[in-house]
Amino acid sequence: MFRRINNDSRGQVFIEALFVIPLLFMIFCFIVEMGYLMYNWSVVNYYVCNTAEVSATKGQFTSEVRVGLAGKLADWTVSGQEYNYDVSGTSAPGALDNSTVYIYGTDMNTPVQRGTYINVNINYPWHFKIFLIDSMMRYLASDEQMRLKVNASAQSEVFLE
Repeated sequence: MFRRINNDSRGQVFIEALFVIPLLFMIFCFIVEMGYLMYNWSVVNYYVCNTAEVSATKGQFTSEVRVGLAGKLADWTVSGQEYNYDVSGTSAPGALDNSTVYIYGTDMNTPVQRGTYINVNINYPWHFKIFLIDSMMRYLASDEQMRLKVNASAQSEVFLE
């Protein structure tokens, strides 16, 4: 009788699946979230570098260029429509709002002489879409606000007399 009970393996697959399926689901969610993060990182990098080049050809990091960068980020990033955009600064703000993208760099009212660098910087907040992944990453990073920070510099191409 004990031999019959010992050889009975009905339900073993079900018990193993109870352990494996949630783990596979979490791995799948993590892969999707990392895809979103990599996509946002590449979009933000591309547009910051592109904006630095545009500013270099104009010789100034103007307010129109800054607003254009904010519009591109709002259109092309995963959650760009949800954020506010602050384009007025020349340096990173002291207190960061978790729902604001900060675009800052070389003073927008000052033309830059040829050969001098124009700086374009972004401080972009990042939130994971899935609550469990968001909570886990905030715990692992031990940071309340996760942000993408991108800096680009280009030499001005405009000669000022």
